[in-house]
Amino acid sequence: YGSGFAQTYLTIDAAYANARNLLLTNKGERVMHPEFGCDLRKATFEFNDALLVTNIDTKIRTQFEFWLPYIFINELTITPSEDENSVFVKLTISLQGNQLDTRSITLQLNTN
Repeated sequence: YGSGFAQTYLTIDAAYANARNLLLTNKGERVMHPEFGCDLRKATFEFNDALLVTNIDTKIRTQFEFWLPYIFINELTITPSEDENSVFVKLTISLQGNQLDTRSITLQLNTN
């Protein structure tokens, strides 16, 4: 009551919250877990090209495999904007063993 955190009742909702937390955390932010996080904010200072898309994809998949192995990535789409000032990341996840119940996370990374 009054904690400021939304309570989850379904496992997929908890997985969604954990996935979003992993995506939005930079390495070094988490006490006792300095390698936790996808470092996506660092991507905002990189040149927006095909290599950036590959690097973001690799970071996300590697971190999910290590920290959230119970989450299955159904779809990961990384799309640079037409003006090359931002990158859109869309991630659709489900639980291992139950790929029918999914949640989507969409992020916009500004690269300038």
